[in-house]
Formats: sequence, structure tokens, C-alpha cells
Amino acid sequence: MSNATAQACLEVGRRSPVAMTWVTAVDRLPLVVGQCGPTVPARQLALEIPSGLTRQELRQLLARAAAEAPGLDAAAIRGPLPTAYRQVLIDGGIRVICCERFDDHSRGSRRPAPSGWPCRSSLWGLWEVTSSGAVSPPGMVGRLLPWSGRTGTGGLTVVDIGGQDRATTAELIQSRSGQWQAWAERQSGAGRVVFATLSDLPALIAGGGRLPESGSVLRAA
Repeated sequence: MSNATAQACLEVGRRSPVAMTWVTAVDRLPLVVGQCGPTVPARQLALEIPSGLTRQELRQLLARAAAEAPGLDAAAIRGPLPTAYRQVLIDGGIRVICCERFDDHSRGSRRPAPSGWPCRSSLWGLWEVTSSGAVSPPGMVGRLLPWSGRTGTGGLTVVDIGGQDRATTAELIQSRSGQWQAWAERQSGAGRVVFATLSDLPALIAGGGRLPESGSVLRAA
């Protein structure tokens, strides 16, 4: 998206009661940090990791990202997450990475996650979590989600309200964040809904789903 559209989306996120994790390429980090400054702390950002990087290229990417956004500890990748990447990510300060799917890495999870949560820790110090691909809440007309009947009390779902749509606008982000907020308010009788950033995932796992403040839905900036 253009810089103007990105800035408009960031402003929507700043005003929204549903805080967002902004997935951004390293080239866009100066825009995000410069536009939002202290209103978007590093825990609300995730670095986009291109597929096909060598380990040296990944190290250089992470070093550049750390310089642009100190404290950045989350990332996202489309496609496979090579085994060799994991230790490089940890060494570069990344604690959480969002993936499209888990690979066939057979070591299992080194640390336990809540039952049914789509996350694992195949190396100590790094959590991997998969996105559901959802963009709208359960029950939206024409947007019934494949997981809507399966995510219950104590569950975890990572959604992308932008839907990876190149035509994404600030108005679309505002509409979908409003839909999620309204959905959360309707769930009060079934248990409290917690929105959390990717960076919040370790605290969610350690605290049984409890956080002191609202968090996030995914959106690429």
C-alpha cells in the first residue's frame, strides 16, 4: 500500500479499542516508528520475514530491524519456516513468530502450551503460532468462519483483519476492528474475550490467558 494509506491505517489503529499487531517489512519500519512514535510500542509490531533468505541475510535483516525498532520481538513469515532459521531468530531477539502452518519439524514442543492452542516452542526461547486466516468475527453474514464452532472458552485464534488484500483501506480496517469489538462485547455472557498482540503470547501462555490490557488482531502495514 502507499505511504498515505499506511499512515491512515496506523491512525485507525491508534484510535481503535482493539489494539493491533502491525506486520511490516523492514523498509516500512521507519514509517511506522516515525508516524506513531511512542503510541505504537515495539510490542505492537511484527517484522515480515521474506522466504528464501540465507541465514546471513536473516541475521542482517534482524540487526537492521533492531536498530529501527528497539525491543521488536515478534515476526511473521509466509511459507515454510526452515529449521535453521529458528536459532537465528532467537539470537536476533525474536520470541514469537506467526506462520501459515507448522512444518514437519519432529522435535515437538519444548514447552507446554494450553490445550488446543495453535502454537508450539520447538526451541527454547521461541514460540511459533499459526494464523486462522480469519478476517471477520463468527456470525458475520457471509463470513461464517471454519473455526467459529470450535473456538470456545480458553481458546486462541490469530486473525488477520486485512486479509492480505492489496485493496485494503483505512475504512476497511476501521470497519473490521469495530466488528471484532462488537463481537467481543456480545460474548460477555460466555466469558471475557482478550485481544492480545503477538508479543503478548508468552505472557498469555504463562498466565492462562490473562492479560492486564487489551491487545491485537493482525494486519500488514
